[in-house]
Amino acid sequence: MRYIILLYSLMLILPLAAQQSSGGMQCPVVKVGAERLADLNVPRCAHSVLLLNGEPTAIGGHTTNFVPTPTLEYYKDGKWHLMPTAFSHDDGFAIELATGKVLIAGGHSGNLGVGQSFEAELYDPSTRTSEGFASLDTKRALASALALDDGRVVIAGNWHHDDAIEIYDGKTGFLHVKGVSVGRCTPYILQTAKDDAIIIGGRDTLGRQITMPVADRLQGEPCHVPLLEQWSIRPGFMLWPSSTAFIGDKSKGDYSYLLPVSNDEGQHAIARVTNGEFSLLATDVPIPESCQWGKICYIISFLVDRQRQRAYFIGCDSGFVSPCDSTHVYVVAIDYTHTPARLTFFYTDVLTDVDITFPLLNADGDLMLIGGAPKSSFFKPTAATWLIHISPCSQAARAVWPLWKKALLVLISMAVAALLVLLFRRRKKEQADDMPLSPLPDAETLTSPLTENPEATDDGEDCAELMRRLCQMMEEQRVYMNPDLKVNDIASALGTTRIVLSNCIKSQQGCTFPQFVNTYRVALAQQLLSEHPDIKLTEVWTATGFASESSFYRIFKSITGVTPNEWKRSSNA
Repeated sequence: MRYIILLYSLMLILPLAAQQSSGGMQCPVVKVGAERLADLNVPRCAHSVLLLNGEPTAIGGHTTNFVPTPTLEYYKDGKWHLMPTAFSHDDGFAIELATGKVLIAGGHSGNLGVGQSFEAELYDPSTRTSEGFASLDTKRALASALALDDGRVVIAGNWHHDDAIEIYDGKTGFLHVKGVSVGRCTPYILQTAKDDAIIIGGRDTLGRQITMPVADRLQGEPCHVPLLEQWSIRPGFMLWPSSTAFIGDKSKGDYSYLLPVSNDEGQHAIARVTNGEFSLLATDVPIPESCQWGKICYIISFLVDRQRQRAYFIGCDSGFVSPCDSTHVYVVAIDYTHTPARLTFFYTDVLTDVDITFPLLNADGDLMLIGGAPKSSFFKPTAATWLIHISPCSQAARAVWPLWKKALLVLISMAVAALLVLLFRRRKKEQADDMPLSPLPDAETLTSPLTENPEATDDGEDCAELMRRLCQMMEEQRVYMNPDLKVNDIASALGTTRIVLSNCIKSQQGCTFPQFVNTYRVALAQQLLSEHPDIKLTEVWTATGFASESSFYRIFKSITGVTPNEWKRSSNA
C-alpha cells in the first residue's frame, strides 16, 4: 500500500512542478514548424499587408534610414515582385474594396515618420497598376478604414493631428462626416449594421492609452461601453483592417468581432462585439500569460480564419525588443464556435530577424510574418519573411509533447515500472508460501497481447474510469493527430500499463487500441471534409494522424462503408 501512496504523490507533485517550469500552461501545446521564405525586395516597416487574389501583398511603409518607399510587393511563385505606387504611404492604410481594387491612403508626409498626408490612390491587383485619384478630407497617418456593405468606406484615426470621421463614397471622393469624442490612432472600426459602425481604440493621437469607456458612432451620438469600465482595449498600433477580426455572418445580420482586452492585473481576455454590444467570450482555459521561456508579449489584435472558424492571437518573448532580434513566436488558436471556446497554444523554435507586428494568413491558413523592425529600430527594417505552420491542414502542425511533458512521462514510467517490480516480487513470494505451483501457460497465451497477464485487467468500475480519462485525453489533447502514437505512450500518460489499457478498450469498446484511435481520426476527417468542401484529401489524411494515404482510404472505408471521395460528395450534396 505504501508503494501506491508514494506513486500517487509523485503523480501529483511532478505535474505541479512541470506547470511551474512552463509558466502554468493549461491548454494543449503544439510545436509548429517555421521556415524562412524569400526576402522582400525592399526592407520595410510601418506597411500594410493584405491577401489579394490569393497573393500576400506588402504595401508602402518606410525602408532603410526611415525613408518612405513608394512601392508595393506581391508574393508569387516563391518570390516577391516589386511594383511602384503613385505615392508613399508610411503608416498609411490599405483596404480591399468590393470591386477587387485596393484603396491606399494617408501616411507620413516626410522622412522619420513626420507629418501626415492627404494622398489617396487605387491599386488594381488584376493589372498591377496604381493611380492617384483624390485627396482625403483630413490629412492622416496611422488611420483605419472599414468597407461597408454598400461600397462606402469609413475612415477614422490620426497621429499628432486632429481626428474626425470621413467617408469614401466608393467612386470619386472623400466627405467629412463628423468629429469624434476622443481622437485615436489606428482605432478599431467595427460594423454594427449595413450602414453603421462604431469607432473605438486603445491609444489617442499622441500615443497615450485611452481610459474613457466610450465609442463613437458613424450614425448617432457616442455610446458608453460598460465592459470597458473593468477591461481595456489593449493599446498599440494596428496597421491592418478591423475586418481581419470579423467572425459574424452579414447575410444573417450578424456583425460580430473578437477583440483582445486586458485588466489592471495584466490578464488577457477576449471581448466579443456583436452589433455594437460588448461581452466577454468564455474560454475553456485562460489565455496563457507565460510559458517555460518567460512572459509572453502579445500584439494587439486577432487574425480570424473564417473558413476554418479559428482566431489567432500572436505573441513573442517579452525580452525580444532591442538589442535582441531573436524570439520564439507564440500563437494562441481560438476555436470560437465551441462553447466555451477552445484554446490551443502553438510555439516555434527561436527565430532570428523576425517581427510579429505585420502578420497575414495566407490562402492555406498558415501565418506569414512580413518585414518589420526586429530590433525596434525604425532606421533598419528587415526584408525577412517567415511562414509559420498553424493551419489544421498543415503537415507541420502536428501535436507533440513539450519537453517538460516528455520528462514527466519518463519519470512516471520509471515510477510505475519500479512499483510493478516490487509488487510482482512481493506477490510471487506470497504465492510461493501459500499456493501450489501453477502449470506454465501455453505459447499462444504468452504471445497474445490481450492475455499476456489476464489478472492485470481492472474491475469494471476502474476500467470505466480509465476509459473516461482516455476519451477525455483524446477529445481535449487530440493526441490521435500524432501518426506515431503508441499504446505504451498513452498507457504511461494515464499511469497504467499497456495490457490493462488494451484489455479495458477491448471490454468497453469491443476493439483494439489502433481501431479505437482510428475512430477519432475518421471523425475528424469527416468534419474537415464537411466543413471545407474544397480541401484536398492529402491535407485531410496528414492533418488527422494517418501514417499514409493508403491506410487512410482503407480505414475510412472500413469504418464508414464508403470511400473518402464518396463521403465528401454525399456530405456536400
